[in-house]
Amino acid sequence: MTQQYGEGDWFTVPIGKLGLAVGLVARKPRRGTLFLGYFFGPARRTAPVQDELDRLAATDSVFVCRLKDAALHRGLWRVIGKRERWRHKDWPMPRFLRREGLSGKAIRVDYDADNLTTPERETAATAADATLPEDIVYDEKRLSAALVQLFASEKPMTLDPGHWTR
Repeated sequence: MTQQYGEGDWFTVPIGKLGLAVGLVARKPRRGTLFLGYFFGPARRTAPVQDELDRLAATDSVFVCRLKDAALHRGLWRVIGKRERWRHKDWPMPRFLRREGLSGKAIRVDYDADNLTTPERETAATAADATLPEDIVYDEKRLSAALVQLFASEKPMTLDPGHWTR
């Protein structure tokens, strides 16, 4: 049996020994297998209660990306609730940044909320665009790895001069 999901649904993503990450489905086009997700820290041992989820806002997110929905459909990412008073305008569609392989040229990419596969517009990126989310599609393994790296980096970093190179 497949798990159903929609815009405004909260879900959890297992992230190894760190526990769970919490995500929100912010856009789910009528067609296709991609959706836009907002993710929130910190890593948790158990899923948060609805009251805690309803206090979260887009500005609290630590990661935003386009994702494949297979893990949601299969129930690997568990839907845990629905956003109270769901409104698109509270969860904006971000711009993304893509770097061309050989040239290193940076491109700002805009997607329409109903088509997360084909860019609506691509323009030359400016210095201000350097902090935009990366324009890639995450699957369950890539997302888990990215969230593990993000949440693990919340711990104090130790520097090992043995790893430095000249």
